[in-house]
Amino acid sequence: MKQNSSKLMEDIKKFLTGKKTDYVNGFWRRRLPKLLIPCLLNALVLNGTGVRTQSDKPIYAVALYLPAKTHRQDTSRALLGARRVQIVILQPLNAEDFISSMREAIAENNDETYQDFIENELQQIEEFMKDLTNLEPGDVADVDWLPSRGTFVYYNGQLMGNPVRGKALYDAVLSIWLGDHALEEGLREGLLSLPKEEKEN
Repeated sequence: MKQNSSKLMEDIKKFLTGKKTDYVNGFWRRRLPKLLIPCLLNALVLNGTGVRTQSDKPIYAVALYLPAKTHRQDTSRALLGARRVQIVILQPLNAEDFISSMREAIAENNDETYQDFIENELQQIEEFMKDLTNLEPGDVADVDWLPSRGTFVYYNGQLMGNPVRGKALYDAVLSIWLGDHALEEGLREGLLSLPKEEKEN
C-alpha cells in the first residue's frame, strides 16, 4: 500500500461512516463487500479509528464503537451497553504472533492480580483462535461485548468458538489500545477522537 497512514485512516473512516472514496470503492469494496456496513450492533456510534503501525508501516486498522462518544478511556469502560472493536488487517500477519502481541499488551496494561482473574477467559479466546494460521489483508475481526451474554469474536463474519463470559476480559482487551501503556499513542488518540493538541487528563 502506497498511501500513508493518515490518508489510509481517512479513507477507512469515511468507509465506516458510509462516505465513499476512490480507495474505498476499490480495495475495500472488492475485499469486503458487506462485513463493515452497517455495524451489526444497534445503537452504537463510531467513537474513533486508528491504524497500528510498525516502522511507519500500516499493520491493521481499528475502529471503536461505543454506546455514546467519549474522549476518556475510563468512560469507554464504564458506559452501559454493547461495544465493538473492529480490526481490519492491512498487512499479512502470522496469527500466532498477532495473538501473542495482544497478550503482551494486556500484561503491560493490567496488574498480575487482574491477569490471574481473567486467565481462564483469555485462554478460551486463544484456544478457538488457534484455528487461524495467517491473517490476510482485508480480513476483518470483530470483538463484541453484549451485556449479560459476553464477548463474541467473529473472523470474516464467522463466530469463533462460544461467547466468553465476564466483562473484565473485554475491558482488558480494550486496554490493548486504550490503556496507559497502549500499543501506540497515536492509535489510542484516534480511537478516543482526541484533538491533536489535547491529551487525556
